[in-house]
Amino acid sequence: MARKENIQNIARRKEQIIKAAITAFARTGLKGTSMNDIVRESGLSKGAIYWYYKSKDELISDLLKEFFDPEEIKKVGEVLVTGTALERLEKFIGYTIEEMNKMQRFRPVLQELFVIASRDQKIRKMAKRDFRVGVALLQSVIEYGVKSKEFRKVDPNMVAIAIFEIIEGTALFWSLDLMDVDFEKQMREGINLILDGIKVEK
Repeated sequence: MARKENIQNIARRKEQIIKAAITAFARTGLKGTSMNDIVRESGLSKGAIYWYYKSKDELISDLLKEFFDPEEIKKVGEVLVTGTALERLEKFIGYTIEEMNKMQRFRPVLQELFVIASRDQKIRKMAKRDFRVGVALLQSVIEYGVKSKEFRKVDPNMVAIAIFEIIEGTALFWSLDLMDVDFEKQMREGINLILDGIKVEK
């Protein structure tokens, strides 16, 4: 029991530090923010911060890992094995919306984080792995839809990639705040345009 409480305390403290870091990063950018800025923002002692994070790069790496969590993808894969193809796609869309809601707190620094991810080979590898797993999951749903005659004969891989392009494109507009985008509505509309093109008329 004590070990469980200790793990929870560590998680809470790390969350406190990450929230402080996001606030500091949003104010002065990732490059312009020092560990001292994060210490001041958190209200913790310097020793407490450095106990969890030895450097700003280590903290940023932890932030990026929240985007590429293989356990989360495993969970969504487990629920995509029941229901019709359209029901399975709805589950996937629901998962995507839930993930975007979680990312709300990163929005002020999202693009900077992705720039770092594009330059860091380890993070790029994690991102590619997650993308491939996500495409494979969607591809299996499209394949099931073709077999069950919900969808006409199409290239499941191409359709899966097209759906991801809708998701990622909408996320880009949302994160850059280029226009007033209702992420859920815009994403659903885009995916529905694809589905309308592959659904078998009944």
